[in-house]
Amino acid sequence: MPEYPHLGWDPAPGSPSAIAALQKKLSTSATALGTAHRLVDELLGESTYWRGEAADAFRGALDGDLPRHLKNAHRSVSEAASKLRVWHDDLVGYQATARRYDTRAKLDAAALTRAESHQENVRSTPDLPEAELRAAGEAVTKAREALESVRRLARELEETHRVGAGRVARALNEATERVAPPEPGALRRTINWIDDNLGDSLSLLSATLGLVAIFVSAPVAVPLLFAAAGLSLAALVSHAADPKHGAALKAGFTTGKLDSQFWSSAVALSGDALGALPGVGAVAQGAKGLATATRTGIAAEHGASATLSSGARAFGTDSVAAMREANEAPTPVLDWAVRRAGARSETPIQAGAAGSAVVTSAVGLTPANENDTVKNTATTVDGSRLAVSDAPGAGVAAARTWAQLAR
Repeated sequence: MPEYPHLGWDPAPGSPSAIAALQKKLSTSATALGTAHRLVDELLGESTYWRGEAADAFRGALDGDLPRHLKNAHRSVSEAASKLRVWHDDLVGYQATARRYDTRAKLDAAALTRAESHQENVRSTPDLPEAELRAAGEAVTKAREALESVRRLARELEETHRVGAGRVARALNEATERVAPPEPGALRRTINWIDDNLGDSLSLLSATLGLVAIFVSAPVAVPLLFAAAGLSLAALVSHAADPKHGAALKAGFTTGKLDSQFWSSAVALSGDALGALPGVGAVAQGAKGLATATRTGIAAEHGASATLSSGARAFGTDSVAAMREANEAPTPVLDWAVRRAGARSETPIQAGAAGSAVVTSAVGLTPANENDTVKNTATTVDGSRLAVSDAPGAGVAAARTWAQLAR
């Protein structure tokens, strides 16, 4: 905290760096809450294509208070961050003014000391004219008034600081009372839960979209599959950055500690990677179409606008075609089961595989996941699904994508 020795007190207390750090944390939290609210809102919108008891249960789990609390929490934290940003800038200005006043007080105090010393010398000198004695006294008075003037300005600055701090405090309280979740501590619990479970939540959303895509028509399924792949990629990034998963994998590969945590982390990251792979491949295929169309347009001198339009159409067409092809890639084990059970069993078998991902992802977000038996069972189910369904299908899709890119 700055000191103002020549004023004698601190007229503008506060730490701009601490306020800036808190404001940054609140802004980050507000962004996370906004993203979570949009994902839930979009997922609820997409779920209208899904019918049946399972769909009703799914919408019931996400609907209700959760979207409202996420939206209110986002607004509350965003407003608090905005108020703190303004207060930070005001405080920086107040403290700069206080430093100027302290410098002036230093100069005025030195001038007063010199004037008082001169007055003492004049008084001790015999037979000096009265006018000189009076001038020495007036110099002391003027120097003292100058020092009192700057200290008065500092007291006015202190009052301005006090009023501003009170105004910001009231604004923050009003923001919290107006838009934060009504439960005591609910906002903090929501932020902490999102922070602790972001990767698992994204995996659940991705798995759910994959399940919904099985029951809808192709034009609707493709956007859902792209969204599911994007969520899987985000989950992969979140899980990879989680120290818990990093420590478990490192212990397994370096010391051979292949315990349940190692397999749980390995399966989670593998599932995220396989879920993201179709989207990455489709985007890569679309990017190739964009590059080809752009080169063709430039060579034919079609003009920038026409070339960009052609490239955008090529990107959309090729990426959608690649995603459809990836979705239709054969999965040897499931296809064998469909041949054995009959064509009518295709959708139920696919839904069973996709539904198992939804169930295990949901279990991972509940207290039941703390039970070792439940957790190990979920890991086994996920690992088995990856081995018999996701990995073979992703492998075939990746090979096809690579073949297309290599042409």
